[in-house]
Amino acid sequence: MVEAAYRLFSEQGYSVPLTAIAGEAGVAIQTIFFTFHTKQELLSEALTLAVLGDERPLAPHEREWFEAFAAEPDPRLAVGILVDNTQAIFERVAPLLGVFRTSDPDVAEMWRHSEDLRHEGYRKLVGTLAAKAPLKQGLTMALATDALFALLSPDLYRLVSVERAWGPKRWSSWIKGVLSDALFGPLPVRRRRESSR
Repeated sequence: MVEAAYRLFSEQGYSVPLTAIAGEAGVAIQTIFFTFHTKQELLSEALTLAVLGDERPLAPHEREWFEAFAAEPDPRLAVGILVDNTQAIFERVAPLLGVFRTSDPDVAEMWRHSEDLRHEGYRKLVGTLAAKAPLKQGLTMALATDALFALLSPDLYRLVSVERAWGPKRWSSWIKGVLSDALFGPLPVRRRRESSR
């Protein structure tokens, strides 16, 4: 039901009838109401599915990729790991963004709450990055978090990758450089040790 809701919310927006979602899911409308009670709750579940990508109740920073991100000593490569794994989230969330451009205060509040969680998660990411190399001169943790929040966002991803037709690959390459420069400025190139012969 949630996957069906995600597809139809993405295609038709918040105005899609629950009867259409029930039909897409192959269930009775009563099943939708019994399980989710309201369209808003169903949308919340669709957004959660888009962010997480599966049914495991693990936030992005609790996923396997975060260990590689945290363990990578080179901040540029760590940014690359972050972008690569955030991109999959944005690809799923971007089709839903239009749903939240609504005058419905409850739906708008849902998105604000989701963005507050993203900002809090990014604060932790910046802390991890700042332990790898000093942040750019004059950049506080708070400012760095706001910069990451603004630049590594589903809205900017959709604008550049989808609306401006850059595509995911070009967006990824561009945003990795932008983020590295914004957070750290010029960094010395780290040479990896060659294996002994």
